[in-house]
Amino acid sequence: MSVRYTIKCEQDDPLLRPFEETMSFVQGFRQMAVPASVGTGRLTALEIDPDFHVNFQFYRLSVPLEVTKEWQGNVGHFVTLAFYDLELPQKAWTWMRGNEVVYDQQGVNIYTGATNLTMLFPANTERNVVCIRITRQKLESILGDEHREYLQELLRGEGQFFLHEPLSPVMRSLLHELKQPELKQPKIAKGLLQLYYHTRTLELLYLLLEQLNKRTGGPCKTTDPEHIARIFQAKSLLIRDLSEPPTIAALASAVLMSESQLKQSFREVFGVSIYQYFQQERLERAKQLLSENNRTVKEVGYELGFTNIGHFSRLFERLYHIKPKKFQIDRRGVLEG
Repeated sequence: MSVRYTIKCEQDDPLLRPFEETMSFVQGFRQMAVPASVGTGRLTALEIDPDFHVNFQFYRLSVPLEVTKEWQGNVGHFVTLAFYDLELPQKAWTWMRGNEVVYDQQGVNIYTGATNLTMLFPANTERNVVCIRITRQKLESILGDEHREYLQELLRGEGQFFLHEPLSPVMRSLLHELKQPELKQPKIAKGLLQLYYHTRTLELLYLLLEQLNKRTGGPCKTTDPEHIARIFQAKSLLIRDLSEPPTIAALASAVLMSESQLKQSFREVFGVSIYQYFQQERLERAKQLLSENNRTVKEVGYELGFTNIGHFSRLFERLYHIKPKKFQIDRRGVLEG
């Protein structure tokens, strides 16, 4: 099985050919600068073994770029894990039908199957992406014999699935380190750069599987890009106003799905119910506002639609294991210290 990338841009630059090859999971280890005609940054590809490849895309475009991804061969045995931290949501067009689909700005997409896409990146787009391609058999051998049933379901057979996990702060920090390893690790020994990328890949994989290990219920059993895009659209509409959630009926109508289908697919993709996701996002926003120290706990609670501040405090403590007022005091001490 292989994946082939084809790149089109305003200028015909012969350096785009090795750029395409490096994106397409080459053998061995390869690192190259992005062609100056299209932008700045670098692209790194690493073959850990024939069943385990990864590429690291850290660059900013100076011109629009069209990237077509085509899968070839039997893809049923492979799992793709795409870690991304983008400035803007990624837009893509399905290969056959020409319909636009929009994905999230940050997170990890885990999926199987061959989704042929044409992705259009405007000028000044920044790409911060680490993409792992690994066989189910290899992933299972890394996990060992004691992984939970949920992970076993992802590895069993050749069934297709799609799911999404948020980037943890540690994952995001690691992506930033990989973007400029010479700044974070200025003394990487000569000749050990390949090992550096290898170990960081395993670290990212561990952090992701640690999160997945906490999931219950099955993954989304479709990789249809338009269906997945509707779930992401519902998520965006859900958290557009954290002080007042929309009804499930309104969400389902907006994304052209039935309520039961939306509730099931949402839980399968994100691992939690629509209500749980909304509450998590609301409390994460509360944490950000409390960190700024220019609002009281009551003001933050009321701003986010909580009419009972005691209930808000209990939810905050349940999630973060600290009362909101204590969190704010501790945070102020760190900033002043």
